[in-house]
Amino acid sequence: MMWPIAVQHTLLLPCALALFPTVAPFQWHRRISLSSSIASIQRKGVRRIDGSLMRIGINDDYGDLTRDVRGGEENDRSKSAPAAGPSLPTRREVLIRSAAAIVGASTGATSVVPPSLASGEDDGRGRYVQRFPTLFDPLYGPSERVTILRGVSPSVWALEQSLILGPLETPLRCVVVRLRDGSLWVHAPLAPTDQFFDLVESCGNKVSHVVVPTYALEHKIFAKDALERWPDAELWTSPGQFSFPSRSASDEFVWGRKVDGVLGQSDLDEEINQPPWIDEIQYETLAAGTFNIGGKPTTLYETTFFHRSSRTLIVTDAVAKIPREPPPLNRVENLLLVSKRSTSNPLPEDTAESRRIGWRKTVLLVSYFFPEHEELDPARFGVVTWTDGWEDNFADLAERTLLVPPVVRTLLYAQDPRKVKEWVERATERWDFETIVPAHWEAPIAAGPGELRNAFRFLEDETVGAFPEEDLRRGLRPLAELASNALGGYADKQQRMQ
Repeated sequence: MMWPIAVQHTLLLPCALALFPTVAPFQWHRRISLSSSIASIQRKGVRRIDGSLMRIGINDDYGDLTRDVRGGEENDRSKSAPAAGPSLPTRREVLIRSAAAIVGASTGATSVVPPSLASGEDDGRGRYVQRFPTLFDPLYGPSERVTILRGVSPSVWALEQSLILGPLETPLRCVVVRLRDGSLWVHAPLAPTDQFFDLVESCGNKVSHVVVPTYALEHKIFAKDALERWPDAELWTSPGQFSFPSRSASDEFVWGRKVDGVLGQSDLDEEINQPPWIDEIQYETLAAGTFNIGGKPTTLYETTFFHRSSRTLIVTDAVAKIPREPPPLNRVENLLLVSKRSTSNPLPEDTAESRRIGWRKTVLLVSYFFPEHEELDPARFGVVTWTDGWEDNFADLAERTLLVPPVVRTLLYAQDPRKVKEWVERATERWDFETIVPAHWEAPIAAGPGELRNAFRFLEDETVGAFPEEDLRRGLRPLAELASNALGGYADKQQRMQ
């Protein structure tokens, strides 16, 4: 009884496979503890985030913590590869160090460390309970997440946690904007830990608006928890929210309350009830594609926002930038596991290069599912080996200033390219943004309308910015076709192009 109700607003499994990180065969691994995650962050010593220097001073035996966040040149005390740490720190030490991971913006925004978080006295501030089943960790039930806060501008912040499936971890992001009255606008809340809530609340007076920007489950599954924390906040959702397999799930069940407003195609639409914040944050809604889901035509939407004073474009899945280096929250054990040349090999030594290889292979697995250079060993059942050349395929993704992720481009935007093009034209002609904050991969990204238009040039010519053919043929394209067939594409692509 719980399962069909709890998957309230997701898609069928084939589509979900294309919307959430997927792991190649035989590469599942045990879950790694929260303490281990933070320990891997701390062992990196010095890290530059958004132009600010964060130094977490920890000696080899996990001694006293010091924190130094400032602009300027990196001051790494040790240029050698990080060594594997000895015993893991206590949970109290973990929480203190997690607080130290909060960093300021390159604009000079001050780092915020809530006193309750910095004290480390509460040893459960990274815990939460996932109340609806999903395809990502923890699937269902209790889990833990670490949250970090990045400054984007003096009034815009990005909070990050990890989205996890097996050993694959990628950043998942919530954006918080402080409005002129000092209240907060929260976009796509993350896992409801006390740590996350404290960091959000440290940005302003109170949360006045919670925004669900898309249909995708990972961006809205925690909205109900957020509204329980902030019961006075208004709830605004992108259009087209739906439940599946039951279409009759009530707002009270899905969100815990009635929706205050459904966003339209644009804040310029005078025929609907617009939010009170549109003089500060404007929006345009993208119709990503229409599918026959459960016998009913269903259009998938993503609403994109423009914060006028900071000239920041806030998106969820539309565009991204692939970082070359591992994100700060990625667990070292998972990076080392994925870095192996063969699944039959032992874990490699913990070095900066091993972590980097693990991250770059993670990018390929998440982007293509079964990338070109990941081969099944015909002589050893269940053994997977990476062949030479995978680095070039990673570079093809990472060298792009801005890209439409392969999953989104192949599965969703191929359904109705005309409407996607209309959204691109509206966003680039209307808004002179200089920063983009997506919900996945790297952020913030220094990019403007020209870069956004360039990322979508494939809408006119599919050969522009084409991904490696073997990466698509072996993994993403068959799964995309399976998802499209199972969901029943609602209109023929060629007809929509006319």
